[in-house]
Amino acid sequence: MTALSMPPVPMWQRAVPNRPARPPLLWLVGVHGGAGVSSLAASMSWAGDAGQRWPARIGLAADMDSPLVVLVARTHMRGMNMLHRALVAHEQHATPAGSEVVGMITVADSARPLPNPVEERRRDVEDLAYELGAQVWRLGWLEQWRALEPHEMAAWNPSVSSSPLDDGDPTRTPPQPVRHLAELILTTARAAGARITASAQPGARNPSP
Repeated sequence: MTALSMPPVPMWQRAVPNRPARPPLLWLVGVHGGAGVSSLAASMSWAGDAGQRWPARIGLAADMDSPLVVLVARTHMRGMNMLHRALVAHEQHATPAGSEVVGMITVADSARPLPNPVEERRRDVEDLAYELGAQVWRLGWLEQWRALEPHEMAAWNPSVSSSPLDDGDPTRTPPQPVRHLAELILTTARAAGARITASAQPGARNPSP
């Protein structure tokens, strides 16, 4: 598919609704329904839930949306294909101007191993993400989340210096895989945010290609 034929991705034409009290450092965007965005955003106090649309009112002012995006998909073939489509759209500039895909998350849709065709497709998609400069994260099956609504899930707070003991209750402490994922995403997002902010300063020079 050529750049001219790739349609724009679904996007918010206004500020993303249901914004948290503090502007999110980044936005989680589901490439299909049921990707797990709401649960992930509920578990990361600094991440916003953009649903299945990309933020388009992008800027550094307090009332604008962060340009940083993490794409989320379930590990079934449709999820992998939709994730690939979103990455190609970004590569071909069919995403909102100023958007930066800092990473992608594949969320297990079952406790069972992936079928070979799906695993191969996931590797292809991850390779494309790496080529575009994005990080790749995988989140395994979380049985604890099956019985919870997103608002019942504990959020990981990076301001807490010590990680609480995981007592197995996800309403008090995010599961260890989620905390580890959150730490990796936060580190990546902070680095990307600092780079974007520095490049926007008067007199800043764009790095040589």
